[in-house]
Amino acid sequence: WPVYALGIVLLIVTDLLALLIPRAVGQAVDAIGTGVGDAVDAMWLLAGVSIAMAMLRFAYRECIMGTTRRLEYFLRNRIFLHALQLPMQVYDESGPGKIMALSVNDVTSVRMMIGLGIMLMVDAGIMGIISFIVMFRSIDPMMTLWSVSPLPLVFVAAAFLGRTVHERFRLVQEKFSNLTEFSQELFGGVKVVKAFGAENTLAGKFEEVNRENMAANLSLAKIQAIYSPVTHVAPLFCYAVALWTGGRLIVEGRISIGDLAAFTGYLGLIIWPVMGLGYLMNTVQRGSASLLRIRDFLAIPPYEHMEGQINAAQAKLQGDIDIRDLTFQYPLATAPSLKSVTVRIPSGATVGIVGRTGSGKTTLLRLLLRLYPVTDGQIFLDGQDINGFDFVPLRSAIGYVPQDASLFSATIAENITFGQSYERSQVLEAARTAVVKEDIDSKAEGFAEVLGEKGARLSGGQRQRVAVARALIRRPGLLLLDDVFSALDYRTQTELIDNLVNIEAGRTTLIVSQRVAAVKHARFIIVMEGGRIAEQGRHEELITAGGLYYKLYEQQLAAGDLS
Repeated sequence: WPVYALGIVLLIVTDLLALLIPRAVGQAVDAIGTGVGDAVDAMWLLAGVSIAMAMLRFAYRECIMGTTRRLEYFLRNRIFLHALQLPMQVYDESGPGKIMALSVNDVTSVRMMIGLGIMLMVDAGIMGIISFIVMFRSIDPMMTLWSVSPLPLVFVAAAFLGRTVHERFRLVQEKFSNLTEFSQELFGGVKVVKAFGAENTLAGKFEEVNRENMAANLSLAKIQAIYSPVTHVAPLFCYAVALWTGGRLIVEGRISIGDLAAFTGYLGLIIWPVMGLGYLMNTVQRGSASLLRIRDFLAIPPYEHMEGQINAAQAKLQGDIDIRDLTFQYPLATAPSLKSVTVRIPSGATVGIVGRTGSGKTTLLRLLLRLYPVTDGQIFLDGQDINGFDFVPLRSAIGYVPQDASLFSATIAENITFGQSYERSQVLEAARTAVVKEDIDSKAEGFAEVLGEKGARLSGGQRQRVAVARALIRRPGLLLLDDVFSALDYRTQTELIDNLVNIEAGRTTLIVSQRVAAVKHARFIIVMEGGRIAEQGRHEELITAGGLYYKLYEQQLAAGDLS
């Protein structure tokens, strides 16, 4: 703010110096035309003012535009950090396209408004008002009033169209968000697109989204196009009136030729900001619309760190889980994903969770991570209500491997350590336990191999095992594995399960899987169906019961998926 304010002050000083130029030009013209006065002095004044203005222009642009670049940096950080703290339902309701649009287009529009927009407003205010006063008082009042009379047309047009520009630009940003989000989804799943030969179909859908974006921009452009004729034709009438009335006054001997020269110079100082009023208004309306979008986004309540909440990392989470009559429905869903789930999982136990797709297995793990809010008294960890835990250290104390095994465009080692500091021996041990070390060693750069976007340089099974290593290296008290065996062959799966069994002592492990072979070693198995617990017990007990678990077992045995 101090640097920005200094820039505004320097801008005002520059504008005040600019007001000396028309008068100096007028004096020089009169001196040359009449021989009265010294034209050289006027020329020296013009030179001195020009040099001073050049230096001041550099200084105020450095202050103002430099500050707006820092504002851009600040806003992007705010948006990014806020986005990381938002609950999952926000991402369920609107994808990443909105955040991308806010971080790119909207932040740039705010920067333009605070930078160039404010500069144009100060120029218009200072030079316009003072030039009008000087013309009115020192040259001729009536000539001044007649000459500026066409300008109110510009202000009327600006006031009339301003709200429309604001609303249409807001629509433009929303359509751009849709376009960005669609493009991200399309190219993120380009392998599936090509595998299904769906290029033409999706190209048609992209064309539709792109057409909506174009239509919104054209709608805005039509409004903006109205400014150009008004803001360029009106000033020409101003000059025409000035020359007509000024010429008559010169003939009548009421003003000199130098006065007319000075008058047209002052009129130019009034007119050029008005000619830029369309651009100024466009910049301000775009910036204000973007600022409202950013404000609305930052107003979305994030998860908060609350004093008095339990720090799971410091408390050394033991992983004792007590779920009592848990019912949960996603914000946009029409039916609950979990219905009256009650189960007790003692600390150190290994529990398998099986069931058909959509039975609620993944949802249960997400709620243990506090990715979605639950009612007090439904989930307890180590005897404490889960809502009493600070969610950041809680998640840090849990090892979680999601279905999609998200990796990042970094080295394999960086994906395993995930921003934390570990000894190389710990990284190697985690990779060895996750049965992925040999695969990594076969890479040209080993653990220093840089992966592409989403780990594109690894196979699906390798990505899953790197994600497992990322969870294991934390030595968590609670380990959540969500269908991590789906892309593994039977031999690798068996080796990974054996390794997990060997390190499971003292750690609570929940294994979600479609494969019975992945959970049959568990202390007990939960079988889910339609959001409820249909069965639970040991592998042998469930086989004997002949229920849903037995049917899954028989199907996989027939398919050769069991030993």
